[in-house]
Amino acid sequence: MQSRTRRSAAQRPQGLSVLGLGVLALCSAGFVACKKKPPVLPTLPESSAEIVEVAPSAEPSPGPVKARCHELGQGGPFVIGEVAPSRSPSEDDDGAGPDEDDEVPAPFSVELGPARPDAAGFVVGALRSTRGQAHALVALVNAEAKAGKLLDLGAVHGDPDPPLVAVRGADLVVVASDTDAGGGMLRIGLVQDARGAAPIHWGQEITGVRRDSTFALETAGERALVVYASENSGKIRVYGALFDPNQPKNKLTPEPLSAAGADVDSPRLALRKGGFWLAVARSLDAPKPKAKTPMPEAGAEEIGDDSLLDLGTRRIEISKLDAQGKSASTPLVVTNPGQRPMNFDLASAPDGGAYLAFRDDDSTPGADGGALELIHVKADGTFEKLPLDGASNGAGVPSLLVDASQPQKVWLSAVSESGATLFGQISANTKLLPDPAVRGADLIAARDGHLLSLRAKSTAAELSALECAAE
Repeated sequence: MQSRTRRSAAQRPQGLSVLGLGVLALCSAGFVACKKKPPVLPTLPESSAEIVEVAPSAEPSPGPVKARCHELGQGGPFVIGEVAPSRSPSEDDDGAGPDEDDEVPAPFSVELGPARPDAAGFVVGALRSTRGQAHALVALVNAEAKAGKLLDLGAVHGDPDPPLVAVRGADLVVVASDTDAGGGMLRIGLVQDARGAAPIHWGQEITGVRRDSTFALETAGERALVVYASENSGKIRVYGALFDPNQPKNKLTPEPLSAAGADVDSPRLALRKGGFWLAVARSLDAPKPKAKTPMPEAGAEEIGDDSLLDLGTRRIEISKLDAQGKSASTPLVVTNPGQRPMNFDLASAPDGGAYLAFRDDDSTPGADGGALELIHVKADGTFEKLPLDGASNGAGVPSLLVDASQPQKVWLSAVSESGATLFGQISANTKLLPDPAVRGADLIAARDGHLLSLRAKSTAAELSALECAAE
């Protein structure tokens, strides 16, 4: 099962793993951002302990951490997919137990996209293999994540991302990633009365979509905005298209949201008063190679500081869009020169600004992730780096979760080097801590003070609702 939060084990697991040398070469040398697509999550052992030991790090461990979360409701979690039966020891050739790769075969696992809260609970897009063919799904679960239903959006082809969903009252706007003869494409539609009869009305398709990038969806008022990356004349640009749910068959007119002549992709959207925040990654040219030095004589010690990889850098830019999805400000660069932010997330801040969390990858071969940073972009166009209390190194895509019923409470979740999920509410000094009820699960949505967690179980995905204290 995969989630889009970790890159090393399924985003968290599901998202979230460490980028290796080969991936870096593809992502940076090609000036293309990696998809926010996590690897398969490992199945973690069940535990009823009330404390969890903090994994050893460069700094002394503070010791056991008391539990601050508990699962809501009675009964088991909501499961998407089928949990494969465990193999008996006699089935293992070497007697060492089942191999991790055998337990979670990627081609048949469930992959989840971002989740959203609605009036009755949570909704989340998913991909699942059915009879050898990938299908896009939407899961709708109740507030305790104990019951729900699945909507099948139809078969998708190629190497699609999970569909995105946005809530519009009782309806859902959905965007499904697909492939046709011309390459990547997006199908946009409206699911009416999603928790009832749920008829699906598909609108126009967007073609020419770059398959190695992410896409984003947000709704504001009567319109939905879809942003995506497309390659033209050898350069990658970000485009936006307004979708009218009341007239799903209306023609879509994508407009560029980034300047020509630069490689810009990996768009993220967040709501702001009067429009949207847009964050993108811009790829910069690799530094010019240094002049070659003479070869040392035989037996002489070779001294040099040339990097094994001569890769370009990236920067994150954030800008304002108006209610029509058009640029309303010049891009603001929020990363430092020389950084390589390979994955990031964006969310609305309660003061009308935005939060942006990212990991800086230093491209060191064999490194296990990078440092986590949190930026607060204010409505007036200024920004500041916020301190984080806790382990900051790790892997995968950080997640920012806004509680729609309590928008002043925004959660930050990330994966540590040990694979544990660290999380906390954003404050003047955000504390990121693990919890035994969460362990290595992904936290993917917030609603009414509760968090939705995602855990891999064999080839299936398990959703649970948790009530957690801020610290």
